[in-house]
Amino acid sequence: MHYYFHLRIGSTISPDEIGLDLPDVETAYLEAFKAAEEMWSELLADGLDPLMRSFEISDGRQVLMTLPFREVLERARKGTAGLPGLTQSLHAELAKRKELTATLRENVKTIQETLEDAQKTLERAREILSRGR
Repeated sequence: MHYYFHLRIGSTISPDEIGLDLPDVETAYLEAFKAAEEMWSELLADGLDPLMRSFEISDGRQVLMTLPFREVLERARKGTAGLPGLTQSLHAELAKRKELTATLRENVKTIQETLEDAQKTLERAREILSRGR
């Protein structure tokens, strides 16, 4: 799947127009995390605040998750012990998003069918009215 890594600085977004082909959202998160780690020291050296930044990981249609650069600092404080739990929570978040997307698609389909039925009813009503004139 193709993922984009939009950089948010406060309320400003720098869109990623190239992106990367990666196997799954977990790999995309890890790529974003590595990039944030690499940027952290450069930002501090330039006198910029890394805590003001985050990556918004997108599939091109919607933001799948946000990685605040703060997580790099928190991970450095905790070490790598939390990675299995992180992977589990990423899977749960992805499953929840897939379920919500499926529900939304079903709702859109139902609405489209209802609109089509309403249009047919209106057409029939117009035919009946035009015959009566």
